[in-house]
Amino acid sequence: MTVLDQYFELSDRAREDDKAFDELVELFAEEAEVQPAGARKVVGKDAISQLYRQFFQTYSGMQRVWTTRRTENGLEAIWAIAGKRDSGELFAMQGRHIAEVDAQGKIYALEVHVSKAN
Repeated sequence: MTVLDQYFELSDRAREDDKAFDELVELFAEEAEVQPAGARKVVGKDAISQLYRQFFQTYSGMQRVWTTRRTENGLEAIWAIAGKRDSGELFAMQGRHIAEVDAQGKIYALEVHVSKAN
């Protein structure tokens, strides 16, 4: 299992499980960068933690499927997700995550791309 697979598995539990949330954040290097789709890049574990806290407060009941492959510079996951916004509205998205991983196996760069959403 890759660190990106762990990321997705923990993400599925992190909204309801504080331990899973903490483990999710620990997958990132101290000065990691996350580039969310359509938003500003965040840098550092504290900012990444805040980003994911906000995400999990906005979305619930998510079901995700993905496949991961190794690339020259790290990992890529193609994914699809369905869930519910805090407003009660249902949504579905698909896209990909591109991760660069350091020598310790931590994510130090993550780009999120959404290709379809409703």
